[in-house]
Amino acid sequence: MKLIQTSIFSAIASAIGILSGLIVTKIIAIFIGPSGIAFIGQFQNFVSLVLNISGNAFSTAITKYTAEYHSDSLKKYKLWSATIAMAIPISLLCSILVFNFSSELSMYLLHEDKYHYIFRIFSLTIPFFLINTLLMSILNGHKEIRKYIFLNIFSSICSLCVIPILTIYLAFEGVLLAHILGQVFITIIVFIFIKKESWLRITNFTVHFNMGEVKKIFGFAIITFTAVSSSLLMMLIIRSYLVDNFSVESAGYWQSIMGLSQALLGLITTSLATYFLPTLSLLTEQKDISNELRKGYFLMMPVVIIISLSVYILREPIILILYTEQFMPMKDLFAWQFIGNIIKVAAWLLGYLMVAKAMVKITVSTEVIFALMFILLTKIFTDEFGLVGVTYAYALNAFLHLITMIFFYHYKMKRMVFING
Repeated sequence: MKLIQTSIFSAIASAIGILSGLIVTKIIAIFIGPSGIAFIGQFQNFVSLVLNISGNAFSTAITKYTAEYHSDSLKKYKLWSATIAMAIPISLLCSILVFNFSSELSMYLLHEDKYHYIFRIFSLTIPFFLINTLLMSILNGHKEIRKYIFLNIFSSICSLCVIPILTIYLAFEGVLLAHILGQVFITIIVFIFIKKESWLRITNFTVHFNMGEVKKIFGFAIITFTAVSSSLLMMLIIRSYLVDNFSVESAGYWQSIMGLSQALLGLITTSLATYFLPTLSLLTEQKDISNELRKGYFLMMPVVIIISLSVYILREPIILILYTEQFMPMKDLFAWQFIGNIIKVAAWLLGYLMVAKAMVKITVSTEVIFALMFILLTKIFTDEFGLVGVTYAYALNAFLHLITMIFFYHYKMKRMVFING
């Protein structure tokens, strides 16, 4: 499937996801306000962090190698089996730890013990998240784009139905429960939808494998694990810093601008993950890779610039439409946040190439370094400029990341050194 066609389907799915997300955000903003949104952000980041540790980190590896070995079924099945063998014990351990430390987690993240039961429910649903990630990654690797995007659209619609209902009736606790239970329902539907796929056989996930497959999957998954975990820990640390040094409401304003920023970036990143990762994994000629990157920049950059500029111009009505009058102080955060978004997309295109070529050392080191850099820059700029300083830090960090990616592209890609780090 061509890039433009894929991008159109991906954009439709992202647009539906964003629309449903905006409706959900409005309802949450009305019922729990800025302070509630800050704590919701803490909980969501924690859930994502645990899922990343327990198996989601394997998703990119599954997509890459399913695409790469599309004509060699046995190799695919060995890699799937190796992934399952690693993910199951890790996810079980995560479930046990979350269940046993539910009270401590509730106090640390939500500042009250009474929500410990929600963490226990989450611990029991971790396998459902893992199954969904595995199935969706295989679909993407097989380039079943229409099915993959349809299921993403369905997921967005489910969230639109579940979250508002539970939020209206249970307020803050309803949002937390919806975030967990909605995924269980989605996983069941995904399984029903693809149960007749020829590759979905239990025997394909229990093939004998050797340590070569384990090392290949683990070595690649460490990229995703480090990237996602660094980002999530960074968010948790910065949000906690804002709560301690400004206010819970200030953390809520930042969470809101980050949520809006990430939602709009989803229009771009869905295409990157859906099209670029499998495609770049298959390419070996420098000329072909350069052509794909040029197409990506030609298509993606004008879109993200137009979106960012439009959002900045319309920031006040956007705040009133998406949130409430309570959130109006966040209008000062828009300018540099969306400048940072433009720069971030430019860096991501090169970053996905590093991921596609399994350049472990480069990808892991840059993700960790720039997560730490963002935390440091946030402290420096917020001490000097107040809350708006966090957006200065975001834009500068994105710029430094882009410069680094350009350097590595010329240093590694131009020489066609497609090796691990």
